[in-house]
Amino acid sequence: MRAFSVAMLGDYFTSWMGGANFLGFMFNGMLQAAPAHNATVHLLMRHTNLPEALQHEVRDFLPLRREQLNTSGPLKCLLDNVPQISHVLFYRDLPATLDALQIDVIGPTGENLGSNFSRPWFAYLPDFQHQYLTRFFSQRDRIQRDQHFRALVENSCGVFVNSAAVVSDVQRFYAGAAQSQRIYRFPQMLTDVSMGREGISDARERLGITHPYLISCSQRWLHKQHELVIGAYAEYIDKHPQSPLHLVFTGEKTDYRNPAYANAVQALIDRFDLQDRVHDLGLIDRADQLRLIAGAQALVQASLFEGGPGASGAMEAALLGTTVLASDIDANREMPFGRLRFFDRQRSSALAELIAGLPEGAQSHEVPYTAEHIDFLNTAGGLQLLAAMRSALPETSQP
Repeated sequence: MRAFSVAMLGDYFTSWMGGANFLGFMFNGMLQAAPAHNATVHLLMRHTNLPEALQHEVRDFLPLRREQLNTSGPLKCLLDNVPQISHVLFYRDLPATLDALQIDVIGPTGENLGSNFSRPWFAYLPDFQHQYLTRFFSQRDRIQRDQHFRALVENSCGVFVNSAAVVSDVQRFYAGAAQSQRIYRFPQMLTDVSMGREGISDARERLGITHPYLISCSQRWLHKQHELVIGAYAEYIDKHPQSPLHLVFTGEKTDYRNPAYANAVQALIDRFDLQDRVHDLGLIDRADQLRLIAGAQALVQASLFEGGPGASGAMEAALLGTTVLASDIDANREMPFGRLRFFDRQRSSALAELIAGLPEGAQSHEVPYTAEHIDFLNTAGGLQLLAAMRSALPETSQP
């Protein structure tokens, strides 16, 4: 089989924590499948991700060993997810970097590289939230997002999405382009959660979590419905004032579309007098987040919209055997496994009822997949991804 080389452009996915996680298990799968495809997979990041003093050292590109990187946020999350990555390539001149590395194909990216790009490239579409939750977007943002998505479909060699719901949306909103385009649903691949199965008590102690608790893990985006979670929890506590159950939030506290939302969430906590019961931890280390998910009575995922199943820690909770209380959106219902309980996404009282129905005390956490099962699924998924990308090579390059 002819050798070929794939470049993954990380900037789009590392612009938010969920994207970094997604790229991590996609990258893992491809690395595990690479020998069978005689493939090499590279991670490329723009030089602007480096400290300013080091940016000047980058001519075309600069490879840095992971131990040389003082990373934080999503990039650190990505590297934590992919221990096999020994180097990250930071580029200034993308075409020159691709030439030097002899890259054949660009893996799924949310960046529009254009119809005349020098290599075949694949697009990634996250979701069509802007078409359904229009109140969360300005008219300008909706138009720009729609134009960008259409360009991704029209200019790429193929489009990857993360759920059957988004496949339908691509075909609905870009019917003409979709007819002549290959739309791929990402194969089932899973993140490594093994680091969350040990050190749970230590993490709880360090983070000040001394009571049984629910956990909600998501950035402070409007559509994640932090206010509904707080309202449901407040209703539960009002009916069960002696309950020891606390509520833990993790995740970045900003939404560029509504900078005031973080303060609104805190004001709601104050209004219900829940300051002693709600722990708003912000962005924490991924290992500690997994430990908190593993130790929780349940994880709450109240999102109004998602591009794929398992967002906001739901997949991690399912893998750790933790009960998931999830909104009844289509993407959540595509979760392939887990202890899942769904509630009406519009009603805080429906979530409060699920909270009240949780068993008291410590819960048994049955793990659905061993590490070997996860490796097998990720390798199978990586094989599918690489096969799709190999198919974009010119026929003369095929084996």
